[in-house]
Amino acid sequence: MFTIKKGEGMKLFTKFLLLLIMFLNVNLFSQIPNAGFEEWSQGNPVDWFTSNIQGLLTVVTQSNDAHTGSYAVKLGVVEIGGFNYPGYIWSGESFLEGFPVNQAYGSLTGYYKFNRAGDDEMYVSVYMKSEGNYVGFGSIIISDNASSYTQFVVPIQYISGNIPDTSFIWIGLSDSSDGEVSLGSSITLDDLAFGGTVDVEYEDYAANSFSLEQNYPNPFNPSTKINFNIPKQAYVDLTVYDILGNEITKLVSDTYPAGKYSVDFEATDLPAGVYFARINAGTYSNTIKMMLLK
Repeated sequence: MFTIKKGEGMKLFTKFLLLLIMFLNVNLFSQIPNAGFEEWSQGNPVDWFTSNIQGLLTVVTQSNDAHTGSYAVKLGVVEIGGFNYPGYIWSGESFLEGFPVNQAYGSLTGYYKFNRAGDDEMYVSVYMKSEGNYVGFGSIIISDNASSYTQFVVPIQYISGNIPDTSFIWIGLSDSSDGEVSLGSSITLDDLAFGGTVDVEYEDYAANSFSLEQNYPNPFNPSTKINFNIPKQAYVDLTVYDILGNEITKLVSDTYPAGKYSVDFEATDLPAGVYFARINAGTYSNTIKMMLLK
């Protein structure tokens, strides 16, 4: 017969409670691999691709300044060859690898500190794919300093009724004036997680206003998709320019009936950097900023 001595029951319960808390703490962010950046290997967070170049430069580092747990990840800026090189991280151990999901999550959340120099901004982007096709995405830009840990929330919008099977997350530094990032800018990041799931319902409706949507993925390598909407027949010109204003390619130049359209921009032969897509349709015009990484 198994007996518990007086006082031992509370001790066993306390141990059980501590083990449960430890289990919950480890698995709270388990939807995203190494979401708390506790695991590191050879100077990089496990399950994350970084902009570090081994033996040449390090812009992504392990930080003891954690929101929870022992570690966080810090993205900085270093100068090399007269160029300021920004830190960024991408989910997966190689670029565009991503990680598996099986739900249509409604948002991406996380905690950050941001030390802003010059006109720099913090970019957070999340993408959802199903069978190789993009079905959802979300992106935010943060431009205010945050000296203490602050939560961000990135709503995820879906453009298809398919449940995603793969997710990609990109977080990094960029310059809002389309120049170089500034030395001194840094992001400290911890505790990423997905928010609640949503019922994915997509209706293929006719466009009721002119619009040029943000390309996705963004950043991209080597191709990205650009969507635009026109509510009535119009001549559409969609052109890509480099940061100096030079025309790179004309993606669209024709008359289209009312509807929603999608076009691919292939940048295999172009150097990494910032590019712009500008649309002119009737009296409507708009420009989006795109970032090519290689």
